[in-house]
Amino acid sequence: MSKLITVFDYSGTLSLEAVAFAKDDVLERQLRLSGLAEFGVVSPDTFWNSVVAPTWEEGSRTPIGYRRLMVEKISEKWTVRRKEASLDALDKAAGIFVGQYFSHSEIDPAWHLLLRELYDHPLITTIVATDHYAEATEAIKGQFQDMQMKAVSLPVEAAAAESRNCFFIANSADLGCHKDEEEFWVLVREQTSWTPGDCLLLVDDFGANEVAGDHYRQEARVAARRQRTTELLTKVFDGRLEVMPFILSGNETARNGEANFLIGQIAAKIREIMKAEG
Repeated sequence: MSKLITVFDYSGTLSLEAVAFAKDDVLERQLRLSGLAEFGVVSPDTFWNSVVAPTWEEGSRTPIGYRRLMVEKISEKWTVRRKEASLDALDKAAGIFVGQYFSHSEIDPAWHLLLRELYDHPLITTIVATDHYAEATEAIKGQFQDMQMKAVSLPVEAAAAESRNCFFIANSADLGCHKDEEEFWVLVREQTSWTPGDCLLLVDDFGANEVAGDHYRQEARVAARRQRTTELLTKVFDGRLEVMPFILSGNETARNGEANFLIGQIAAKIREIMKAEG
């Protein structure tokens, strides 16, 4: 019998607050509260341009972690004496900041009911696919655990991959490649017991739900990202693909209603696919 593979993007899709953390006022406050501002990271521009941008490739492809990368980047031009005096304090501030970020990156409650339905269905395999830092994997696992659901990270042992009673987390930091690369999806396919004839449903905002003004959410970039992802998945998963964009208007007052409406559409599509598969 054919199965359904459901793939959910994390930041901007399952977690709407993860992108809200990047708003200038929120970010500036967290830089101050964490103590990072005391080490020169006082503004969002400094944070993005001097800390995140130069370290993102390494952070999103290796297990080194967000906290350690921040510490290394901020202190890279320090003298030996200053490192001896201040490195522990910087590490503590980075730890507080990263902890706050992930505590603000929870899966939106609007998804919980659908996720439980997917988790309990014997013919549905669910994957959270994300380009992220290494710490995200354990953070997402913990959120599912709080919902009494098990999640395991890819790559996993073959025996674990056979299990249907879990979600899978495909994090670029664990897999060593990004979602816009074929290797990422080949690993997902091989690790989740996909077989020809199975259908894949992708739910993704393609960057459209990032904070206003973020160049990542520009319409042309979102369209290009969607096209690239669709082409990759069609190739890797043998053409059995449905794509459901999870794109909100950006109106904060209407967000919950929009999210609930789109989630209802996704649930209806899943039921439709499973009914067609018999």
